[in-house]
Amino acid sequence: MKKVNRICIAVFFVFVATSGFTIHGWQCSKAFGNDDKTPFIQKSRPTSSLMRIINSHTSKILEAIIVGDFNTVIKKSNEVAKAGNAIMRMFFPDGKKVDQWFDEVGKDPDDPEAVKSMKEDFEKYSKAVIEASENIAKVAKNKDIAETYESFEAMLKKVCFACHEVSRAK
Repeated sequence: MKKVNRICIAVFFVFVATSGFTIHGWQCSKAFGNDDKTPFIQKSRPTSSLMRIINSHTSKILEAIIVGDFNTVIKKSNEVAKAGNAIMRMFFPDGKKVDQWFDEVGKDPDDPEAVKSMKEDFEKYSKAVIEASENIAKVAKNKDIAETYESFEAMLKKVCFACHEVSRAK
């Protein structure tokens, strides 16, 4: 009986110690890769949500190209074109002031010239996203993996990356 009690006490101690370490963690934060720096926190905004939607579709386009699923490439390319149509409504809503994202990229949301300039850039990129994704769908109908990939890569380089260079905070 004494042996069973000692085992129960030992198990209880291990449980308490493990729970304590799990809940409170080690005080040695560098061991866990933590630093005094504030970690990156993704703010949830309509613009971020829209970009996640486009990212989801472009990831699936690439995956479908690799496996040769051209029907999915066409379907997802059309979804990117739909999202491209939503870009202007999300970033520059009709009759409303631009959102917080504009200030975060170093532009003054109260400066009509800055808003006009950025809106013109977004219109350009929005049209380019639509055209490029429609081109991917058109090329995918030929069922040529290399040609479809080249069309996809051109969209990323000429449209996505170029827009992000202009619209994201440095």
